[in-house]
Amino acid sequence: KTPYEIIRILSDTLDMGGNLLLDIGPRADGTIPKIESDTLKQVGRWVKKNQEAIYGSVAGIPHDYYLGDSTLSKDRKTLYLFIDGKPNGAILLKGLTNRVLRARVVGNGTILNPQRLGATLGGAPALLAIDVPDYTLDPDVTVIALELDGPIKLFHPQEKP
Repeated sequence: KTPYEIIRILSDTLDMGGNLLLDIGPRADGTIPKIESDTLKQVGRWVKKNQEAIYGSVAGIPHDYYLGDSTLSKDRKTLYLFIDGKPNGAILLKGLTNRVLRARVVGNGTILNPQRLGATLGGAPALLAIDVPDYTLDPDVTVIALELDGPIKLFHPQEKP
């Protein structure tokens, strides 16, 4: 697998609250083949850059709210959104009732300015749109941190009898 494929598998696994075990075996003499070593170094670069969204995190939010992978800090006050590739427009988050205190790109600290779009409907909060400048994007998967005013609260429509 390519480094990108492994990073995507890792982000999918983290989204569900899991751990990823890679099977990289050394040769009989104890060395690791260069291609595998290079892959591990590239994946390690990404993990080191985004470690706050990985280590100690818990499963993210349902895909009904964000069409991508996500994780939450253990205290559930920071939501991490994983962005695959280059987005075509703003990143959209649905149903977040919390106020965002700060939004930033993990690993480089670029501050972002999320905006609410449209009006609330049926008690649901307006969509949250986050523009991510191209220059801040990771070549593999970019991670955005949304620091919230308390533990995450998502809007759940009331079921009708």
